[in-house]
Amino acid sequence: CGHCKSLAPVYEELADAFAKEKNLIIAKVDADAHKDLGTRFGVTGFPTLKFFPKGSKEAQDYSSGRDLDALVKYVTEKTGFKSSIKKAASAVTVLDTEEAFDAVVGQEGKNVLVEFYAPWCGHCKNLAPTYEKVARAFSTESNCIVANVDATVNKDVAEKYEVKGYPTIKFFPAGSTTPETYEQGRDEKDFIEFLNAKCGTDRVPGGSLGAKAGLIKALISCVEKAGLEEARKVAQKVKGNVYANFYIKAMEKVIKDGEEYIAKETARLTKLSGSSTPEKKDNFEIRRNILNSLVKTARDAFEDDAVDRDEL
Repeated sequence: CGHCKSLAPVYEELADAFAKEKNLIIAKVDADAHKDLGTRFGVTGFPTLKFFPKGSKEAQDYSSGRDLDALVKYVTEKTGFKSSIKKAASAVTVLDTEEAFDAVVGQEGKNVLVEFYAPWCGHCKNLAPTYEKVARAFSTESNCIVANVDATVNKDVAEKYEVKGYPTIKFFPAGSTTPETYEQGRDEKDFIEFLNAKCGTDRVPGGSLGAKAGLIKALISCVEKAGLEEARKVAQKVKGNVYANFYIKAMEKVIKDGEEYIAKETARLTKLSGSSTPEKKDNFEIRRNILNSLVKTARDAFEDDAVDRDEL
């Protein structure tokens, strides 16, 4: 049975999750080899899951989801036992009350993507893993929040924003309580492209920064012309950008040491980012982007130096 094979690893995880509970048994029966048992308990398809309460030979049919979360929830509800599974904290901002909603949506500097969902909704459950990835991808972007609302609990909020089906996804621009309905695709890539356009960010699927993240437009022309003095002047005008000084220091090093500096520094930053926090990884990625933007400067400096030597 193909469905049985698909369920097998999940069922093993379920057994592991409650392995310490002596009064709970997660069991299985080969109903093909033991047809009498299958007939006795009305098994007509595979896999069939049934729950037997303590002290009872009367089975209760299981009809919930076949994912680990659904199975764990069911067992806990039936027995009171808690699993040993420790869930990672969600990156999705939960707006669980009207007050929590108002504290986030409509605030200056906060673009907010909101999913209105229902706990029983199958499409919402299917979307959940992707939505979590999107939230994690933007978790370090202070101006871009990925949130959700249980519309069955917060009915007033759902009614206010004309939520008629689940999931309904709406985007609230910074400082505004007037949303636009999200009508793009439901893949991680679709959400990320949408939020990049709305929030002015540069993320890629998986959460990393894009190749242009952190680059300062005003300094790009200086970089292309290898104009260090002009770059210093521009850097003074963009003091609010923490990477402006890195541009200058990197340009100085590149003009002095060429591409060798870029290669060594890029390798160093890559090594450092391996075990870093998400915030530090962003920092290192932006620095690598800046270094990559200086490759042409390094080559031009090398060519100018070669010309000078030829003239001598």
